Amino acid sequence: MKSRLLSLSLVAFVFLVGCSDTDSKKEETATEESVVKEKSSTSDIKPDTKADTSTADSDPAANLAQDFTLYVDEIILLAPEEDRIIGLYESVTGSNYTSDEELYNTLFDEIVPSYREFVVELESIMPKNTRIRDLHELYIDAANIQYNSFTLMLSALEEQDMDKVTEANEGLDEARALLRDWLYEVEAISVETGVSLQ
Repeated sequence: MKSRLLSLSLVAFVFLVGCSDTDSKKEETATEESVVKEKSSTSDIKPDTKADTSTADSDPAANLAQDFTLYVDEIILLAPEEDRIIGLYESVTGSNYTSDEELYNTLFDEIVPSYREFVVELESIMPKNTRIRDLHELYIDAANIQYNSFTLMLSALEEQDMDKVTEANEGLDEARALLRDWLYEVEAISVETGVSLQ
């Protein structure tokens, strides 16, 4: 797919360069009368040239597949860090919970600072394709909600405030729901474009 796109782009580029060189040579050697003819023939050629390049350069399916491939590659690089951080959180919560102190220390020393860096890296990804950009914004929203929930949990533990604990857990649930929506759309685009997620 990529090699086909690259070949089409190169052919279109060579065609455009060839046309522009030919047109400029004609203009240099032409008389006033032939310049007028040249302009009219050039204006007749331009729409065809634009049509040729738009076919090669703006094939929506090809562009989506190419942009999605780049996006998946970037996300795959960040995924292990997010998995590590979530693993840390799970190691001190739920059935693995031992004490507020251990949860607090793990959140304060490892989870919150690491997840903040993860969010910064996530926000640095800027897809060109509008659909992928919207998809990525969903992931960023989920990650920010998750980060804010981790920091709220820190505050809840400091103050021993059960209402804040509940609010933090609701935030984590909301983030998980957004991440599920993100994943469903990633899978849908993968099927649509034929781009593998592995």
